[in-house]
Amino acid sequence: MKNIVNLGILPKEGDKIMEELAKGNMVVARSKNDFMYIVDLDDEFHLFSHSPASPSGGQKRFPKDEKHIAIIRNLAKLTDSLFMVEYDKEFNLYGVMSSAETGILNMFPGGDRDTDEEIEFVVPNQKEQKDNSDNIDE
Repeated sequence: MKNIVNLGILPKEGDKIMEELAKGNMVVARSKNDFMYIVDLDDEFHLFSHSPASPSGGQKRFPKDEKHIAIIRNLAKLTDSLFMVEYDKEFNLYGVMSSAETGILNMFPGGDRDTDEEIEFVVPNQKEQKDNSDNIDE
């Protein structure tokens, strides 16, 4: 996986968070317009927090012990949404977080949960193909 950052929506399940971290992926937890990025590096959990347009953020590290695993798993219940970020491990981690945040904000803009809707992806010319198939039956 070279030169790519993949972003996916995760179900709000603690097992899914741990599964993605075990694969070496980043997990992003979003509550309103606050973001928390979680990675498993050097046998520790690294948590980074950021609010869009803010010049600052926070960072904490925790050992991968039973207590902190439970805290990470519990994020599934506490956040509005979860995302998985798959990235090339040679990338700058802050650049990956910035790319992920930009992607999430483009897909789900704003801090107002009521304005975020499901996105419908349509295959180009899908309507034309359906119309043509209707004509064939006549």
